[in-house]
Amino acid sequence: MNEQLIEILLTDRTTGKHILWANAEHGATEIKLSDVDKIQPRHMKAREQQKRRTRERAEIFTPPEVCKIQNDLVADFDKRDWETFVDAKFLEITCGEAPYLVGRYNAVTGEAIDLAERVGLLDRKLRVIGEYATTVGHWLELATRAVKSVYGYDLQGDNLFLARRNVFETVKDFFRAKFNREPPEDFLREVAEIVSWNLWQMDGRTFTVPHVKLKYARIMNWATGEQIMFFELAQGW
Repeated sequence: MNEQLIEILLTDRTTGKHILWANAEHGATEIKLSDVDKIQPRHMKAREQQKRRTRERAEIFTPPEVCKIQNDLVADFDKRDWETFVDAKFLEITCGEAPYLVGRYNAVTGEAIDLAERVGLLDRKLRVIGEYATTVGHWLELATRAVKSVYGYDLQGDNLFLARRNVFETVKDFFRAKFNREPPEDFLREVAEIVSWNLWQMDGRTFTVPHVKLKYARIMNWATGEQIMFFELAQGW
């Protein structure tokens, strides 16, 4: 991934700065481009660090077999109305590395998962798109709609960056499998920008950006092109 795309995936759309580490090791400092290679998924972290994050932030990652059971309950659709499923909105709260949205690897063990076996909600949408898209342009249009339909937030910035990267790379994975080539650069930039809005950094207890006093997290309303504060949506739940 080139540096320009990484910069987009590091952007906090609410503050206009980079997302924060927001963890015990780095506190309120921003994640820099030079820090990206230091970010490790949970399964690669030292066992004591895993335990500390579980103890301090209740961080526990869900294995794919559990994600599958729960996603099966909400991702049923009528093939006669498959586009409704492509556009259906899903939110993964406290998303960690986003295993409910995309299943590139087992979030607990790190074991890679074949494309056909992935159980995430975006995985399922992209499989449907692969069945019904008639041209490259049609696939790109449908995939863009699918990416706009999946959301997630997390407090800790390293988790959030990994979640964003996993969603971004998943789109590339499915395009390559369908067309046996790399996706267009302008499409990848658009996907990165959508992902940087749809997966955001937030304390789910206060709906605010961590370490920023009373800064309510903002997301994009793709239907209107307007920014909205997430807590305004949550008040109606």
